[in-house]
Amino acid sequence: MAGAGVLRLAAKVLAKKLARKPKNVVKGNYWEDLDQEAGRARLPEGIEFLRGYAKRKEMSGAIMDKDPTLAPDKLKELLKTLPTHVDTVPMRRSLYGEGKLKNLFRGETLYPDETLISKTGMANDSGISPGNWWSAEPFESAGYAIRPSKGSMGIGIENPGVMRRMKVNKNIDELKDIQNQGTGPTHFHPTDEMTGEAKISMFYSVISRLRELGYKEADIFKYIKMISKKKKASGESDWMLYNSGGKV
Repeated sequence: MAGAGVLRLAAKVLAKKLARKPKNVVKGNYWEDLDQEAGRARLPEGIEFLRGYAKRKEMSGAIMDKDPTLAPDKLKELLKTLPTHVDTVPMRRSLYGEGKLKNLFRGETLYPDETLISKTGMANDSGISPGNWWSAEPFESAGYAIRPSKGSMGIGIENPGVMRRMKVNKNIDELKDIQNQGTGPTHFHPTDEMTGEAKISMFYSVISRLRELGYKEADIFKYIKMISKKKKASGESDWMLYNSGGKV
């Protein structure tokens, strides 16, 4: 019982640490900062994902010109709601051909629902089947694990959002055949063999859920239990703590 209490306290503290400050800060897209020099300052993926977005930048034009039709008190209140900063993620060096790309990530629900899978890349488009899009950025993939744009996708505990992690560890030149430059350098379409070896990452999934929903809404212990029971069609466990084999 004492151990369970400690775990609950730890989860609450972690959720509080992960909570973003929504006031006057908006989440930018991973591609907004294409500065190659900025990419050199990136932290290791796991540490960075735990900490949060890589860079917080001041937004130019955040303060609007005074509207003569607004009363001073109304204008003051309006200005409080406008964003002043944006969080962005610079490109990694590996996507410029410097060093190896370590992992690919994918956000989806624990039990993928055909009605929720993005139709981007269907056969009549680029020849890529829906559900086969992976990203070099865990931040981008997290946006597909819990996706408010599709209603409650990934939020409910009955079919929660998860993040899969695929070990790659190859130079970008060796991955050209599966990289989709047409939709952005972070997008990849792995082979069926590569996809079959990928598993749900407990680490990235838990961090993502706590950050997006907070401790009260995450139902985190039931969430962990559900992932722990997930099996592949072969009967093999379909999750890992961080690296394959369940070893951090």
